[in-house]
Amino acid sequence: MSELTEEAAGRARDVLRSCVTSLGLRASAGERGYPEVWARDAMISLLGICADGMDDLVPALRDSLDTLTANQSALGYIPLNVGSDGNPSTANAGSIDSNLWYVIGHHLLDRTFDERDLLERHRDAIERAMLWVRYQDSDDDGLIESQEAADWADLLAYRGKVLYPNVLYAMALRAYATMAERIDLPGANLHAQLAGVATARLNAIHWVESDHGLWSTVTSPELSGGHLESRRLVQATVTQLWGRPFYLPWVAFRDFGDWCDVLGNSLAILARIADARRADRILTYFDEVGVARPYPAKAMHPSIEPGHKDWRDYYRNGDRSLPDQYHNGGIWPFIGGFLVAALVESGRQAEAEEHLERLAGALRESHREAWEFNEWHHGRTGRPMGAPQQAWTAALYLFAFRAVADRAVPCLDQIRAD
Repeated sequence: MSELTEEAAGRARDVLRSCVTSLGLRASAGERGYPEVWARDAMISLLGICADGMDDLVPALRDSLDTLTANQSALGYIPLNVGSDGNPSTANAGSIDSNLWYVIGHHLLDRTFDERDLLERHRDAIERAMLWVRYQDSDDDGLIESQEAADWADLLAYRGKVLYPNVLYAMALRAYATMAERIDLPGANLHAQLAGVATARLNAIHWVESDHGLWSTVTSPELSGGHLESRRLVQATVTQLWGRPFYLPWVAFRDFGDWCDVLGNSLAILARIADARRADRILTYFDEVGVARPYPAKAMHPSIEPGHKDWRDYYRNGDRSLPDQYHNGGIWPFIGGFLVAALVESGRQAEAEEHLERLAGALRESHREAWEFNEWHHGRTGRPMGAPQQAWTAALYLFAFRAVADRAVPCLDQIRAD
């Protein structure tokens, strides 16, 4: 490991410690940051903290989960975030990934730091959180559906069966199954089976490949069970696209997105939903189109331009999601952390080391002060933008750092496909 990457790891730990509050881990430190405990931010940060073994932050992680649990809805929904006043947010279009990260976070914290007492205390909340997610499978095909802009990319027109939350869904189902055996939650075998179904459906519906002919694709084992609409979706994507070297970002009623979601595809590799052949095609495509340039990694490729069917006028709100900005092709270092780990998972160690070096360089680059750990950067120029001292930026750097140093992806072994 170089001096730069080592120093970045130390600075990342400092950022995370500065995000601790009485309610848990806030999304970013400093006056210009986000003071709330965000479900997805806190739990993604938990992944990096667990990977790095930062046991001094375990109380803050417990507090985060306590805060989210205390604000769970009657139906089991985990809120988008909880403000410093202790009240949950009702902003944006909801948050389908809050529940998913909540379930995964409990498993990771227990697996790393032996938090069985916490699992026991939150037993009912975990069960209700998982059930709420299962109810989002509105057509009973094994994948969950979400409305537009209802996950981490809350200013982008993902919709229907979205790749990113469905990869998390497969992981959360496995996390639940593991916790069910540990604390006697109901349905361990059922949730493990559902995880297998979700994995198969993602490979059948979101991966487009016609090498073996349309009919063999539509009648593949992954689509067994006679789900008519799923077969129509596959028929539509294969006949129109023929093939793509990545999982489609979303598939909805007779429609789909035709661009590459870098986070969703990186997670598909880490979750082993993508087999070695698919992972190689994804990572080769990433390299060919430069998703990690100038820094790892752009949220998507290509950016959505005005006039595209996925363009929305709300992308102009605050000039945020214009092309190459924010969710619309901006660079997010936390996604870069997942990409580095995906390279390690796929045996591309030299590439992972090179990406980690440039990721550390992004964290140090700033137009205000050194080592800002910005929320995101401009996708074309690399200019640091968004809130500084971002918790998940720091945490996913540590996750990537540990993966490269140990030549193995940490924490995820029990929630990945066999």
